[in-house]
Amino acid sequence: MNTNLLMLWGYWDEIYQRCTRLTYIEKGNNIFRVVPLRYRGETLRTSDERTIHDGDLILKIHIHNYYFATLCRGVQDELRVALLLRRHILQSLPRLAAFLEAMEEREQIKGIVGTTMLHKGVAPLGFSISNVPMNWFFRYKRWYLRLMLRLVHPNGKRRVQTWKHDMPLKRVYMSKELLLARYGQGASTGDTL
Repeated sequence: MNTNLLMLWGYWDEIYQRCTRLTYIEKGNNIFRVVPLRYRGETLRTSDERTIHDGDLILKIHIHNYYFATLCRGVQDELRVALLLRRHILQSLPRLAAFLEAMEEREQIKGIVGTTMLHKGVAPLGFSISNVPMNWFFRYKRWYLRLMLRLVHPNGKRRVQTWKHDMPLKRVYMSKELLLARYGQGASTGDTL
């Protein structure tokens, strides 16, 4: 990625972070940013058979795209980008679990929920996956994420053109209990980096 473009993105990212009330899990060392909010949508059933209902308190997770772009700078191979993302998600999940456990609202929080196009390979990490309704908000979000993919991915322009009509935006989620059991203090995930 062009150095000047990356610098401009860094400025924009700071404004975005403040406007959305996103909180860093560990700035510069964790791929997630989060915000607690009320879930709005259809009932979600997690892989451990728990449910997240409309109105439940959740921890909304966002991949910190700018941070990930800085990590990918100079990487040209698609597979290396995918492996880098997986490694950073695995490294970040235990800190996310510790963050949730330390929150005052931890008893009310039902789980973590995010929206992404990068959902392949997340099921073995404990996430469940479902479709999102393609209303105006998710159409905008898909446009924004396509732009991010184009900027971050080594073959982003080609990938976006290939997926032009088939870039599924998915909801990924996990119950609080599963997150803490798999990634909380003293847990052993069995996943390898």
